[in-house]
Amino acid sequence: MMSRIRNTFILLILTAAVFTIQAGEKNKMSKATPAVIAVKFHADWCGSCKAMGSVFEELQAKFDTMPVLYVTLDHTRDFNRQQSKFMAQSMGLDGVWAEKGGKTGFILLIDGKTREVITTLKSTQNLKEMGAELNAAVDKVTAG
Repeated sequence: MMSRIRNTFILLILTAAVFTIQAGEKNKMSKATPAVIAVKFHADWCGSCKAMGSVFEELQAKFDTMPVLYVTLDHTRDFNRQQSKFMAQSMGLDGVWAEKGGKTGFILLIDGKTREVITTLKSTQNLKEMGAELNAAVDKVTAG
């Protein structure tokens, strides 16, 4: 009987410890903010988007350890455009959407805290050039 009570007590302590650790991890995750938000303005019919090819996905793969949130705002159809507008608004990018919402074929690098545009990546740039600008943007934001 005593061993059963002791085992139950130990199980309760372990369960509480697991929940405490999980809550701590959840708090860390909720406080995490990307240094840079890379926003691709895309449409399937856009010539510049086609010229850009898969460079956005390649940036994600090559720079996957950096504190960057990668987002695609799709303008292909009215439904996609509306969903993209909702996403931009929910991310606090209303001003960016108001200025750039109808345009496609580029990637904006945006400061994750201030939501100010740092620079624009264009379809004329290659992966190496875009990567250098992404590195510089992250360095700029994290340095100060």
